[in-house]
Amino acid sequence: MNILVVEDEPVAAARLKSLIEERNADAKVGAIEATAEKAASRILAEDFDLIFMDIQLADGLCFDIFEAVDPPCPVIFCTAFDDYAIQAFKANGIEYLLKPVRGEDIDRAFERYESLKGQFTKTDLISGTKKIEYDTSPKQRFLIRAGNRLFSIQVDEVAWFETRGRDIALRTFDGRDFYIDDTLNELERKLEPRLFFRISRQRLVAFDAIEDIRIDEGRYHVKMAADPSLVTVSRDRVSDFRQWLDR
Repeated sequence: MNILVVEDEPVAAARLKSLIEERNADAKVGAIEATAEKAASRILAEDFDLIFMDIQLADGLCFDIFEAVDPPCPVIFCTAFDDYAIQAFKANGIEYLLKPVRGEDIDRAFERYESLKGQFTKTDLISGTKKIEYDTSPKQRFLIRAGNRLFSIQVDEVAWFETRGRDIALRTFDGRDFYIDDTLNELERKLEPRLFFRISRQRLVAFDAIEDIRIDEGRYHVKMAADPSLVTVSRDRVSDFRQWLDR
């Protein structure tokens, strides 16, 4: 795995290189660049599988790189600032690590890379650069903040969404809960309708999370993954629910 490190502080760059190669035996840092200009030139000249990138560089923000070249591969951002998360994930970011970066952070970043690797589709462009292509609609992932970490959850990791007071909770298949800013109405519009259905005012569920359906006096009760209780489908949604299941 050929990796580019973009970091303008020599000590930080050396430490990051050491962490990367210590935590992943297949990883090799093939180049380190300190400026956006030199990083852009290096990206055009070589093929990289992954980039670890600081945001504030000696000659400006790293996002200037992507004005010169298209993102050639996934990017893991390592920064002391949490103000650029949205820009980072729009620039092929798959992880956003806050400094000081620890070995466990590198481990999680590589786990994220491996879990998403099958979704990367590269295509040659006329310019000679490469770019990961993906459809931005319907929604594919959610930006999550947990403590001092920012990361993304892929839609196919989500079992269901539900309202909890004024908040919206996301439950993953492995039982983790995260809070997001979208309302259920917004999620209905943003998500692939073949994969998610609003069974009630309080719950939006993934098709793959439905483990069992029980019918009792015309009421539909659904057993969901990562949820020990039965969830009832609203009476006025039963007909649409049946049609959705039969697609």
